[in-house]
Amino acid sequence: MQYLYLLTVIFGVSLQTVIKKPYTQKTSGKGSYTFSLILSLTALAFFTLTSGGLDFNSGLLPYSALFALSYIFGTVFALEAISCGSLSLTALFISYSLLLPTAYGLLFLKDSVGILFIPGFVLLIASIFLTNAKNEKVKVNFKWLLFASLASIGNGMCSVSQKMQQVKFNGEYKNEFMILALAVVALFLAVYSVLKERREMKTYARLGWKEAIFCGLANAVVNLFVMVLSDTMPASLLFPVISGGGILITHIIARFYYKEKLSISQNVGFIIGLVSVILLNL
Repeated sequence: MQYLYLLTVIFGVSLQTVIKKPYTQKTSGKGSYTFSLILSLTALAFFTLTSGGLDFNSGLLPYSALFALSYIFGTVFALEAISCGSLSLTALFISYSLLLPTAYGLLFLKDSVGILFIPGFVLLIASIFLTNAKNEKVKVNFKWLLFASLASIGNGMCSVSQKMQQVKFNGEYKNEFMILALAVVALFLAVYSVLKERREMKTYARLGWKEAIFCGLANAVVNLFVMVLSDTMPASLLFPVISGGGILITHIIARFYYKEKLSISQNVGFIIGLVSVILLNL
């Protein structure tokens, strides 16, 4: 059963990225806040309906607020990056977010790094240079790099805030933490969507509600199954498989379905980046 969960997580991670592409194409890269609002409401509904007895603690609020801000960055800027750049390279850059929880563990939790961390980090730097090489078909520009980097920071800080909460509360209140955080996300996005996308909000919702609900469910299931797998599989196996598998599936779909063609240097950079993500997770 755990391998079924693992496969579900891998495909869920990849499909959260892939499914956003058709929405950005239909809206010409607009409507990020409306889409993210529907996504977060779906994830919130999932955690609320699947949770048993809840016991909220006021001490969760600062951690939930940090997670909420990070979640907004991760979802909104991922959409922006996908709309103006490569799907494959966006997935790869977002995966670099693992450096933030690693750094937090080293600096504040006295974690030790594996022997493969340094070569993995060197390969990551090389990958960044190669994937940003010029390509007539898949252009890499500052706008895409900024959005992809912000999405990566958002994803990484989500992991950091989760880790902070788990350390503070000895692994308890996981569902309560997620529900509070997603409620803050939904509230902020509801207000911001009305302010920024009010005139086109109904149009964006009509064009993307299916994709947004799918992404929200995938996001919730991935978070739930990762918590389950964390109790049955070693982290040294779990996270490299999830990271590497998700990036690879996204790349395959981008190449053969969306017809993205990277340059030789970008393909080399992608492969090096995939290896670096696996090494950094070991």
